[in-house]
Amino acid sequence: LAPWAAWLVPLGVYIASLEGAVGYWDTGESAVVPWIFGIAHPTGFPAFTLAAGVFAHVFAFGSVAWRIALFSSIAMSAVSWAIYRALRELRCEVWIALGSGWVFSFGEIAWTRGTRAEVHALAACLAALTLYSAIRWYVSGDRRAFVLSALWWGLAIATHPIAALLAPALIVLLCSRVRRIGLRSFAAALLVFACGISLYAYLPLRSAIVTQERLDPTLALGDPPGGAFWDMDHPASWNGFKHFLSGSDYGVGGAFAAALKPETYRSGAPPFFTELWLEFTAFGIVLAACGFFALARRHAWLGTALFLAAAVPAIFAFSYSAEADIARYYLLPFIVIALVAGYGADAVSRSVPELRGISFLVMPAIAVSLLVVNRDTFSQPQSTGAEGLIRTVIAHTPEDAVLLAPWIDSTALAYAAYVDSSLGKRILDSAWLSDEAARVPAWIAQGRRVYVVDQVFGSVPGYKLVKIPGSPDVYRIVRR
Repeated sequence: LAPWAAWLVPLGVYIASLEGAVGYWDTGESAVVPWIFGIAHPTGFPAFTLAAGVFAHVFAFGSVAWRIALFSSIAMSAVSWAIYRALRELRCEVWIALGSGWVFSFGEIAWTRGTRAEVHALAACLAALTLYSAIRWYVSGDRRAFVLSALWWGLAIATHPIAALLAPALIVLLCSRVRRIGLRSFAAALLVFACGISLYAYLPLRSAIVTQERLDPTLALGDPPGGAFWDMDHPASWNGFKHFLSGSDYGVGGAFAAALKPETYRSGAPPFFTELWLEFTAFGIVLAACGFFALARRHAWLGTALFLAAAVPAIFAFSYSAEADIARYYLLPFIVIALVAGYGADAVSRSVPELRGISFLVMPAIAVSLLVVNRDTFSQPQSTGAEGLIRTVIAHTPEDAVLLAPWIDSTALAYAAYVDSSLGKRILDSAWLSDEAARVPAWIAQGRRVYVVDQVFGSVPGYKLVKIPGSPDVYRIVRR
């Protein structure tokens, strides 16, 4: 029963605390794009779009936002199962392995990100499966595990490029057991890895289809291809595709350069270690240190690989100042730390027989304490999310309106437009007024009524804004 408990206990907690309301920001986008099989912001996250989209259409129960939050919860709770199985491969005791998975699951970061529509939940799941399969191959020489690790890694990268930062760790493990790998196994691993990565081909193909069939309503306004949700940045061309995947507009290159600067660690490390303390407690951190020490003595190659699997993504998180929710980037290091803490608890139980009983219980005890400390997460199902925004916009704008909305609001309005169709014939344009100022006069001349939602940035010469008070405010653009 233990492997089932490793997965189903966190899943039950997650389902009881799902944030199923329509969300703002990236959460809103993650509930919209899979349903319409659109294209999310760079780097597109095609594995998440396809998997969550299929799940939402097949599992026709509850709202679409709730379904995709459920999909994320299934993925995030599976991380606990992968941690459990990895520790069992390393001959750790059952309760220690169970507790280690639960410690990860009931930390605030994993719990909240695993109960909403979230790309990083699937990325964490596939990264954890990659590490579990790699550890299984390292310990037992199971060639199927070697091939599976390559498949999970390819799919993880196709979900979110953060998983590519596992490369140094996987290379160390590969070098440590390279003589075990036959040519056929290596070729199979390359093939399945390429199959996983190949999901990025979805982006240019879907972009071309959206443009050809004019699925994006903003095309009717005369906007060029590349609108949010349906065809973000239009990666149909080769140059557009390369630019889309590079993440250059989001400062990814600068993050790698910043990793070489000491000030990056002075500013980026304290938030990470603060969250580490909150997620694992002092006992968990001490056990993780014991685990790294024990691995260095017993499995030096594996210890080095796991250290790199935690350190490299953590350093990237220190450096990536463009991310608004940097805590999501701590998930990969925290997976490794939960695993190593479990190994440390097992090492203590073997080295100090007098502490054997306590060592068995310490990880489950930390998990229970986190469940209690973070119990407010159970209130998420009562959240109404962005429903107030949607009601306000519907009440204060006519059926044929053009809505200009900033990203944080447009993600929720896109759900109303493309998922439940409550916006009717209104056309949503995710843009600032300054971005579309040159087109607004032509829209009004065509008889369209144009509104700005919530935040005004820019103006249209010869026109003024008439404020319609609400929550949030809506502004109609009229001629002076």
